[in-house]
Amino acid sequence: MIPRMAKEKVYSEVLNLRIDDAMSQEIKRIAAQQGKPESETARSLIDWGIEAHRAREVALLRRRYDAGPPQTERGDQMELQVVAQWVEVAPWDQTA
Repeated sequence: MIPRMAKEKVYSEVLNLRIDDAMSQEIKRIAAQQGKPESETARSLIDWGIEAHRAREVALLRRRYDAGPPQTERGDQMELQVVAQWVEVAPWDQTA
């Protein structure tokens, strides 16, 4: 089997994003930890955030159309928690 070479993304859009000092410092910390540029790190974090948001939308859409907001059996409000877990990656999906 011939290994596939990952296609490098070409970025053509620019988003002027205002963030507070704490978020800026956290992006810098993560970028330094990963040895990647801050812009690439911010892109990854935004990508993950979009994925989490879409997963939340899917969870809500799986409910009946007339179900209303999620509640416990006692009627208490519920929240959706995003959990990170390690999963096996199929060889054809590996990028490195």
